[in-house]
Amino acid sequence: MSKLESIESTYSQVAQDWNTPITHCGQWFKDSYGRTLLMRGINVCGSSKLPTSPYAGSTHLYDDVLFWDHRNVSFVGRPFPLEEADEHFSRLRAWGLTLIRFLVPWESIEHSGPGLYDEEYIEYLRSLIELMPKYGLKCVIDPHQDTWSRFSGGSGAPGWTFEVAGLNIKHFKETGAAYVHNTNAVPGDPLPMVWPTNYTKLASCTMFTLFFAGDTFAPNRKYEGTSVQQFLNDSFINAYKHLATRLVDLESVLGFEFMNEPHPGYIGLNHLEEFDPIVNLIFGDSPSPLQSFALGDGIPQTVGVYIKSWPFPTKKSYDRVINESKTSVWLNNDCIWKQHGVWKVDQATGKPVLIDSNYFSKHPDTGNRVSFYDDFYVPLVNRYVKAIQSVKQDWYCLVEPLANERAPVYKETDHHHNVVFSPHWYDLNCVFYKKFNGKITHDVQCLQRGGNVLSATYFGQSGAKKNYRGQIKNIKQDGLRDMGDKPCILGEVGIPMDLNNKEAFTDNNYTSHVNFLDAVIYALETNLMNFTLWNYDVCNDHEYGDHWNGENFSIYSTKKAKRDYLEHDDGNSKLSKKHLYDGGRVLEAVLRPYASKVAGTPTKSEFDLKNIKYTFSFIPFTKQQQTKLQERYNLIDRNACTTEIFVPYFHFGGKPLNIQVNVGECDYNEEKQTLYHTYDRDTMVDNTVITISLSTCMDQPSSCTIM
Repeated sequence: MSKLESIESTYSQVAQDWNTPITHCGQWFKDSYGRTLLMRGINVCGSSKLPTSPYAGSTHLYDDVLFWDHRNVSFVGRPFPLEEADEHFSRLRAWGLTLIRFLVPWESIEHSGPGLYDEEYIEYLRSLIELMPKYGLKCVIDPHQDTWSRFSGGSGAPGWTFEVAGLNIKHFKETGAAYVHNTNAVPGDPLPMVWPTNYTKLASCTMFTLFFAGDTFAPNRKYEGTSVQQFLNDSFINAYKHLATRLVDLESVLGFEFMNEPHPGYIGLNHLEEFDPIVNLIFGDSPSPLQSFALGDGIPQTVGVYIKSWPFPTKKSYDRVINESKTSVWLNNDCIWKQHGVWKVDQATGKPVLIDSNYFSKHPDTGNRVSFYDDFYVPLVNRYVKAIQSVKQDWYCLVEPLANERAPVYKETDHHHNVVFSPHWYDLNCVFYKKFNGKITHDVQCLQRGGNVLSATYFGQSGAKKNYRGQIKNIKQDGLRDMGDKPCILGEVGIPMDLNNKEAFTDNNYTSHVNFLDAVIYALETNLMNFTLWNYDVCNDHEYGDHWNGENFSIYSTKKAKRDYLEHDDGNSKLSKKHLYDGGRVLEAVLRPYASKVAGTPTKSEFDLKNIKYTFSFIPFTKQQQTKLQERYNLIDRNACTTEIFVPYFHFGGKPLNIQVNVGECDYNEEKQTLYHTYDRDTMVDNTVITISLSTCMDQPSSCTIM
C-alpha cells in the first residue's frame, strides 16, 4: 500500500467528512440525515491570485516585457501542482479543514480576451476537484478580486477590462492611478499594506464604478457598440456561467460566490474633495478624487504622503509632486469623468476644478440619492445568482457586503434561493500594524459604528476573546436581520504570521500568534459560525510570505516543513507517522475540536486551549422535528441521532481522555479523530440540553461518564 493509500484508509468515515448532499433549514446547513452542520475550512490559496507562467507571478518580481503580456498567461498549477494535490488534501482533512474556498480569479479563466476561456486551466480545476470526494472535501468557487485586478495593485479581472474602459495599464505608476508592487515597490519596501489604498486610486475606483453603475454615471462611454457596464457585466457573468457548466457534474462543488470584497468605487461619495479616512485607508501617496482625475489627465499634482501613526492609523508626513511628465492614463487622452461633466480644467489657472462634487451620490437624470446596494449591487447579484443556478439549481451562491460594513438588505423581490451570507472579518488594527501582544486590543467595528475609544478598548487575552466574540456576534446578527433566516459562512478570517517585527521567524516562538488566533477562532466557535480561514498557501516562505503584496497569513509554510511539531509523533499514531503536521504554523490554535454533524440544534461550543478542554451542548430534535426529518430525509438510520465531533490527535492523541455526557452514549475513535455521541430518540424528552465535555486526564485511563 502506498503512503497516500494508507492515509486515505486511515481517515475514511470521519467527523470532518462532507461526502453528503448539503441542504439547509433556516440558518443551519443540514446533511442527508437532517443533522445540523458546523463547517470549517480554509482558503486555497493566496498565491492563486497570480499566474504561474510565462513567469512566476509573485508581486516582488517584475519583467518589463512579460508582466504586461496579460493575454498570454496561465494559472495552471494554482493553488498547487496536480501531482501534489493528494498530499495537501490529506493534510487539510487531517487538520479538520474540509470546506475549501477555492480562489478562481476572473483573469484565470478569461485572460485571452472576452469570451475566450482557458479550457486547459478549467480542465486542471476539474482534475483537482474530482479528487476532493476521496478526502470528504466540499468547495466553493470564489471569483476572487482585490482592488479590481493585479494591474491595479490587487488581483481578479483580466487586463483587457482596462482597455474596455479606455485605460492604459502601463501608465498607472506615473499617473498615480494605482500602486502596483511589481512596478512600484523597491527591494526592502517597508510599506506592504499599501495595496488596499488602491481602493481610493483612479484605476480601481473607475473600474468598480463602471462595472456596477456605468450606465448611470458614464452612459456615453461605449465599447464595441455596447455600454461599458453591460459589456463588463456580461463578460463576468458569462465567464463564471461557463465555468459552472464545466463543473456541474462534480459533487464536491457546494456553490459559487459572487465577488470577493466588492467595492463601490466612487458610487455614493458625498463629495470629491477628499476621501473619508474612517472608511478608507489613507496611506502612502494619497491623492483626493479630484487630484486623481487631474493626474490621470496629465496634470501634475502635489499630493500628501501618509505614514503609520497612533492613535490615528496614519498621518501626513510630507508632500510630493506626481506625474511631472504630464502623462495621460487614458488611451485616447479622453478622461471619462471629464467627458461626463464631473470636473474640468479652469481656463484661467490651468488647475482642475469640480463641476459637480456630488455627481456620484445622486442619479444624474433624476437627482435622487443613489444607494450602492439597492440600485446597483443587489440587482447584479440577482442576475449572477440566476445565471449560476440556471446551471444547477441546488448550488449555493455566497454574497458578502462591502468590507467591514453591514449586510445589504434583501427584499421580497430579490432572488433568495440558496443565497448565503458570507462576510469577512479581521482585527484591522492588529493586521495593519502587524502587532499583537495580548495586552490590549481595539474594537475597530465599534469605532466605525460610532463608538468611542474607551468602549472599544479591551485588556488581556480574556478581553481579546470578549472583543472578537462581540464583533462576530454583530456580524451574524446583521446577516440574519438584513438577509433573512439563512446560513452564514465567514469567508475570510485569520492573522498575519509576520507579527511583531517577524521575531518568531528568528526565535521560533509563536506564543503571540497562538494567543491571537486562539482568540479569533474562539469568537467564531462560540458564535457557532461556519468559516474558512485565510489561508493555506504552498508558496509561503519567511522572506516573501504569501508572495502577494507582502501578505503573510498562511497557516502552512515551506519554512516549517519537516521541522516543527514532530515532537507529537509518539510512534503509535498513523497520522503523525505521515507527518501531516509538517509545514503547519500556529497549529495549537488551528487544530481544535468541533462538533461537525449535530443530531439537534447547537447551543454552545467552546474550546479552552490553556486547559485542553472542549465543551459542546445541543438540544436534540423534538419528536415533532424528528417526524418532519423522517418525512423529508426518509430517516431510519441510527446516524440521524449520532453527533460527530472532530477530536484532533494534535491535542488529544495518545493521552487518557475524560469524556463526560449527561445523556446518551459516547464512543471515541482516536484513529479517526472522531468522538461519536448517540441518543435514543424514542426516550428523549423534548428540550433536553445534552452537554458533552472532553478533556485530557493524564493521571488515569480514558473514561466516559454520565454526568
